[in-house]
Amino acid sequence: MPKPRLWGSPLVLGGIAHAALELACRTPDRVAPDWRALCARGVGVEYERWRARGWGDEPIPPGVAMPDGSPATQDDWVGAAAAKLSGFVLTDALGRVLEPAALEQDLEADVDGIPLRGAVDYRDVDGTVVDWKTGGTPKYRDARRRHADQLRLYRLMLEANGVCEVRAARDVYVEHHAWAAADLSDAACTDTVSRFHHAWDGIVRATGADGDGVLPLRPSGLCAWCPVARACPLARIIPSGRRDALSSVGPDDPRVGFAGTHTGGWNHVGKEPVMLDLFGLDAPVAEAKPSGPEGEAVARPRAGLPAPAPDPWETPQGRETMDRWMGSGPGEDPWNPTPKPEPVASGTEPATDPEAKPEPVPEQAPESAASEPEPVPEVTLAERRPYDPSWSEHGFNVAGYGFTQLTLTFARAGLLADGHTERIRPIALELLRVQWAAARKAYGPIVPDVPGLAEGRPERAALFAWLDSTLARDVERVIRLILDHDGDGEGTLDARLERIRAAGRLAALMLAESTRMLRGDA
Repeated sequence: MPKPRLWGSPLVLGGIAHAALELACRTPDRVAPDWRALCARGVGVEYERWRARGWGDEPIPPGVAMPDGSPATQDDWVGAAAAKLSGFVLTDALGRVLEPAALEQDLEADVDGIPLRGAVDYRDVDGTVVDWKTGGTPKYRDARRRHADQLRLYRLMLEANGVCEVRAARDVYVEHHAWAAADLSDAACTDTVSRFHHAWDGIVRATGADGDGVLPLRPSGLCAWCPVARACPLARIIPSGRRDALSSVGPDDPRVGFAGTHTGGWNHVGKEPVMLDLFGLDAPVAEAKPSGPEGEAVARPRAGLPAPAPDPWETPQGRETMDRWMGSGPGEDPWNPTPKPEPVASGTEPATDPEAKPEPVPEQAPESAASEPEPVPEVTLAERRPYDPSWSEHGFNVAGYGFTQLTLTFARAGLLADGHTERIRPIALELLRVQWAAARKAYGPIVPDVPGLAEGRPERAALFAWLDSTLARDVERVIRLILDHDGDGEGTLDARLERIRAAGRLAALMLAESTRMLRGDA
């Protein structure tokens, strides 16, 4: 779907600035070049590539209006791009005069089954890779990781093609005269590839021969730049991208298979939100007012879109995912799974008494008189007083301190899992274990036993008796402080779990010191 370019488009300005940086690096001894002149020449370089490529957006988009309403000229775009490079000198990149080995080096490689294509902005003779960034320095860890992921993939692609060994890599933020190095360790690269595999496998499932042509909705800070942002019911439009979102197609575009807008606030575009199936962009949507017989809502015509996809939770993969998340088989109470038979040691038979008489088989009742199976007790949620227990024979008290504590622990685990849903539960269990262990070591038997916690299946009543306590809350805060000051924590699941255990050990030492003061020790 074509998307109009607006004045100040980061893609347009970034393209001009990248071309100017490429020209500057051809004469690296001139560390402080005339950036405006190079940006003007860079527009010509961009046009040559655009014509040779034969596809893509024109480097200088026509018909763009300036903020005052006047038409933007090529010179206006050149001046805006040059402003991003103002004051930047080439020695800012590596702290010395550059020695280029390659500029704008095109790469294509298969990395662990994922076909990748990219262009390395700058590669130095010493094996350092530089990626020029014309935007702001990232403030959030996910954004920092995305930038480092790009550099890690460049390392893997260069080495897969036998070009060179990459010794270092960094993002250079030219407008801010700053840079950030990427972790190129094998563990970090493996983690990056595993996350790209998650995305690639999803693309293959959705678009391959056996796919249903439906991609999941994954809202993020990039939503505003999506061409269907205004039509998507889940899009997150952050202020910096709001203007771009306004140029996306609206909910009434015939190519979009659902109606509705964002869920409210300043994101709202002018229509009341409607309820709809959020599992696919092509699900039919009912009109806001019923118009069919018996007051039924009537689905809007699909405008030639494919038939709706099946409920993803009803597919074999969806059921397997649900079982993994809930920790139980289909139809089981996740807190009280069906006991599994004890394993029999290899080479042995179950002990039997040869003299024992077989147990009488109870007479089967006729089918008509067969009794109904006993219903499984339902786990209920209710809101009572905050100081009431979080768990009792009446079910869960969602206002209880322990209920909140468990919810926040899993939320914390979700952040530490970095998008790997299968890691959330083991990380949450490790957090619960170290919180309990640190408290028990420091405070002794006042911290109640939690049978089954070590094995990952804590007894419900015992777990919530502990989580309801003030000590549980305070120890969780201590461990959270340690983890928050322990870097980004990227890496494998084992590395994250070990990081949590290390935080638990440190927390135990901290708490032990505080108890010494309570005892009056010197």
